Amino acid sequence: MFERVLVADGDVDARDRFHEILTGLAYKVICVPNSSELLTRLRIDRPALIILDENLPTQGGLEAVHEIRKFDVDIKIVILTANDPDISISRLNSLGISEVLKKDFSTHIMMKKILELLKEKKFDIVNEKRQGIILIIDDEDEIRKILSAFLQKKGYIIVTASSGEAGLDELKARSFDLVLCDVRMPGMDGLVVLRNIKRINESTKVVMLTALQDKDIIGAAIKEGASDYLVKPFNLGKLDAVIASLLIPFPPAK
Repeated sequence: MFERVLVADGDVDARDRFHEILTGLAYKVICVPNSSELLTRLRIDRPALIILDENLPTQGGLEAVHEIRKFDVDIKIVILTANDPDISISRLNSLGISEVLKKDFSTHIMMKKILELLKEKKFDIVNEKRQGIILIIDDEDEIRKILSAFLQKKGYIIVTASSGEAGLDELKARSFDLVLCDVRMPGMDGLVVLRNIKRINESTKVVMLTALQDKDIIGAAIKEGASDYLVKPFNLGKLDAVIASLLIPFPPAK
């Protein structure tokens, strides 16, 4: 992979966290503390993505975007804010900003969005050395085979189950870092499986797979403790972003 990501942030802790997380996912990370160094670096290098703090020293983040767009109109830019974003859609579009995200390392949401952007541009199934044991619970044999082959290429250890009941037996026998669970299955449905997974081990991360964009089902899954969900058919890049962001070994807050 080795795509380049440029992180521009005046906070050394934030730069350190992004560097550790993204290099661990096989990205080449360049960190700068202010807009002057950002613009200097961009004259000699073109990263796939710029992660830019809104309160970047020397210039603010939006002012830095104006300068970047004078010589590069295509590069993807993510703006990080201290609070929930309040930048208007029209302004985002006018500056060509891909995402405005709250800077928050306490959940996987920020990193999931960043990884989805990185995987939009280029997506190759290559051998990697990810760590983690993942259980796939799905009654469709073809889905299990596709997901298993893809995730094994990433380096994960994969166990599969063709029913909710079989999946729960696996969970009683060993621990898993993450479970992918289909919502609609014969016998025990996915939401019942999810509830029982949490009874076995409340800390197990579960991503629900659903063929329908059903807000009630999605809401119920989140209420039962699902970490995230994907709507079928989903591309493997989006799946990769969700799993990678959930399994990131985040450094402790300082």
